[in-house]
Amino acid sequence: MRYRLFIFLGFLIVSLQACVYRMDIPQGNEISADKLAQLKTGMTRKQVIFLLGNAAINDTYHANQAHYVYYLYNGDDREVKALKKMVLTFSDDILTSIDGSLQ
Repeated sequence: MRYRLFIFLGFLIVSLQACVYRMDIPQGNEISADKLAQLKTGMTRKQVIFLLGNAAINDTYHANQAHYVYYLYNGDDREVKALKKMVLTFSDDILTSIDGSLQ
């Protein structure tokens, strides 16, 4: 009788492990194409922050750069699905260059 219970519980535990839901985890700044179309060189830092939000990485050693990063961790296969980077360079708080894209 006890053996049947242990076998049943063992089978139940093994079969229920396949039912675990692993959700997708987005990290960083996901920015729409509308906002990226509005981003132009010559904008002030405050205008960029108003448009895109705060940067994901603000390096204290390179205060003239803002790094916007976005990636999507896929829960099913446990790997990064989308990795997007964009580096904005400022000179005297004016946007001078845009490297990369978040599209």
